[in-house]
Amino acid sequence: MPVTVVLGEQRGDEGKGRFVDMLSQGQDIVARYNGGSNAGHTVVTPNGEEFDFHLLPSGIVNPEIVNVIGNGTVINPNKLIAEIEKTKCKGVAVSESNLLISSAAHLVLPHHVLFDELRESGTLAQGSTKSGIAQSYSDKYLRSGMRMESIKNDPDELRDMVIEGLAKFNEARTLLDLSKINYDNLVNEYLDNAKRLGEFVTDTVLYLNRMLENGALVLAEGAQAFQLDIDHGQYPFVTSSSTTSAGALSGLGISYKYIDRVIGVAKAVPSHVGGGPFVTEIKDKEVLEGLHGDMTTVDAEIGTTTGRVRRLGHLDLALIKRSQMINGSSEMALTKLDWVRRYGESVLICVGYKRKDKLLSVAPDAAYKMEQSSPIYVALPTWKEDISEIRDFSTLPEEAKDYIELIEGYTGVPITMIGVGPKRDQVIIR
Repeated sequence: MPVTVVLGEQRGDEGKGRFVDMLSQGQDIVARYNGGSNAGHTVVTPNGEEFDFHLLPSGIVNPEIVNVIGNGTVINPNKLIAEIEKTKCKGVAVSESNLLISSAAHLVLPHHVLFDELRESGTLAQGSTKSGIAQSYSDKYLRSGMRMESIKNDPDELRDMVIEGLAKFNEARTLLDLSKINYDNLVNEYLDNAKRLGEFVTDTVLYLNRMLENGALVLAEGAQAFQLDIDHGQYPFVTSSSTTSAGALSGLGISYKYIDRVIGVAKAVPSHVGGGPFVTEIKDKEVLEGLHGDMTTVDAEIGTTTGRVRRLGHLDLALIKRSQMINGSSEMALTKLDWVRRYGESVLICVGYKRKDKLLSVAPDAAYKMEQSSPIYVALPTWKEDISEIRDFSTLPEEAKDYIELIEGYTGVPITMIGVGPKRDQVIIR
């Protein structure tokens, strides 16, 4: 059972990338199984070098790892080529020997992005990253999309699809009394970048299964997080793919029999970008200012993809319990324990909800029910010590130990890794 799944247990930005990077030591393959360039995973190496990945798996900084972008993803060639070039400029090798892209992954076409930008500028805006993700997945399920296989198999059909989609976009602009755009350069740029990706395209499902049969160790990397799952999240404030452990199976084409560990990542200071309910949100500006602190640091609560300042709140264990129930989380990784003291002399932890005079220990299944819920809190004292250099659980302040043990007590899931800073080595292993 050589597959480890790493996924987010909240609403994203939990720090999944840093744990994938850390856990990839000793792995053979890191495989991304869902989403597209709407994801943002930050990796900080021990020497302080920062990488922001959107499509590339977070294992790419490790030279011995093969990185796979699975069939459950959607790929914008322009953005992926730009990310590859940026990564290469930092001295990281990216070639067909360490990056494989599924031939069955769908393409984000130029008109997908343009239609997304148009929607987000109007009254139907949903707070998306304007990356064309929903539009690409929509075409996938309408069975009218284009897959990566077309780059080598039928480039002429791909060209026709790009031109046809942009023509439809111009028709839409005309109906909205907007001027048409000349898209000749856009077509050529997109097709040139798509052609460059051809060397990476292969049957990754066959590759992964053959490697697993031969004992390879695979780390499955999820994008976004549980509350953004298209089936189980706070619909409609969700993404367009499956972010759960089940999504890893379909998004990579592997069997459940291979999964050994499911590691749910959560952060002690939960955040939220965009619309939708946030039961434990903090509105006090003074408290928020203290939590955010220096907004120029690598771990500042600013969206890696959107650049938006994140809404912050108190840790919500009712929400995490729902995630762990559906994902089958075997263990938990907690980030930003070093931030907890920013709450002040005490910190509130949500251990359940009250909704319509009913007490709930697990978060409800719908956004409207979340809107109707109020948090039930317990308070714990914080600590004054800087814990960023601590690497042994036994040397943490007693208050920090109590904080960890309370979380484990309510969830029933062990916390095996604790982040005390953004760097790869700023982790306590239990």
